[in-house]
Amino acid sequence: MQTHTLVRGAIAGVAATIPMTLVIAAGRAAGLMRTPPPKQIMANAEAAAGMDGARDEAFTARWMISHVAYGVGCGVLYGVARPHVPGGRSNAVQDGLAFGGAIWAASYCVVMPALGVFPWPWDDDHTRTAVMIAAHGVFGVALAAASARLDAFSS
Repeated sequence: MQTHTLVRGAIAGVAATIPMTLVIAAGRAAGLMRTPPPKQIMANAEAAAGMDGARDEAFTARWMISHVAYGVGCGVLYGVARPHVPGGRSNAVQDGLAFGGAIWAASYCVVMPALGVFPWPWDDDHTRTAVMIAAHGVFGVALAAASARLDAFSS
């Protein structure tokens, strides 16, 4: 694996996290959810670690940084996996929706509930779940598009 693949994946992950976060903010503004999942996940993780960090001034920075870092990790994963997926460079919208959906499913249907830091989707508010599925779709499409642009730029 080449370093430029990891770097491009990380950059695309940051770029894709921005529109995803805007979808989450729009969902909050529309009253479809109160607490953004990244904030709740960080608060629950810190509480499980014996920290009462949700009450300190740096908490907002920590949950936002963790949200972007998760996006970076997903971007790197996409960059590494994409060359090995048949047709993985064929359609940014289809590829992005599939990847974004897979990230949502892995995160919200397996990892976060298993760690006890977020409820299972069927136990969560359905409108928040819908916003997060949409946000992950936007993330995936933005990630695929950013990856394609970075590939074109570096060619």
